[in-house]
Amino acid sequence: MITLRLEFQKIKRKKIGLTMAAFMGILFAWLFWATSNPTERELHQGWLAHLQTQPLLCAIMMPTIMSVLASRLADIEHKGNTYKQLKTLRTAGALFHAKALCGFLFILAMTAANYLFLLALGYGLGYVGNPDPKAYLFSFVLQAACCLSLYLLQLDLSLLFFNQMIPLVIGLCGSMLGVILMYLKTYSFLPWGGFLSSAIVMMDWNAETRIINYYYRSFTAMELFALAMIPIWIAIFYIAGGILFTRKES
Repeated sequence: MITLRLEFQKIKRKKIGLTMAAFMGILFAWLFWATSNPTERELHQGWLAHLQTQPLLCAIMMPTIMSVLASRLADIEHKGNTYKQLKTLRTAGALFHAKALCGFLFILAMTAANYLFLLALGYGLGYVGNPDPKAYLFSFVLQAACCLSLYLLQLDLSLLFFNQMIPLVIGLCGSMLGVILMYLKTYSFLPWGGFLSSAIVMMDWNAETRIINYYYRSFTAMELFALAMIPIWIAIFYIAGGILFTRKES
């Protein structure tokens, strides 16, 4: 707990929370622009449309946001050269676990804010009916898990490299890869494809009538396996990060 408290003290000085809030503000503005002035049909399908649009926007923005979050948390130690000093207070493993937990709390806060905004937007625009609580809760958990897997990957890279441009470029490339995968497949085993695999609502576009229908996804065996890769990536990146960080600072 002492190590985690030290992390939040450093975060407060670096204003990392304001940086994350700015990113979420961009996401909220994008969501508002994409859903404003809905048609009558869109008002009836709005709650489902949110669950289909959300993974796409996350695939575009979240790899970059997670890379910035991880980079800012790691760069504090790189620039201050404080790793060895902090090790006198706690073990290297405890430092890594504190940074992982700190990032996870950020992810929970941002994901909660995201879904609260979706609910407020839906009710504000006058969507018909109410959202399915189970579907939205399931989508919430999946989005948080996808973000956590990407954050842990980026944290490993940010702690490994002194030059933070390397993990940041990887995060940007991950954003582009996630978008490309969205238009090529319905699932992916890669960590950047987690948002694609976790989309619980799909879209059917009729070119003749130019009508869009949204429906709950029926997962195939391969899609379920791709979905199961999300917690597997979390475990791999968490364990690998703890080992790499401990060895680096030993």
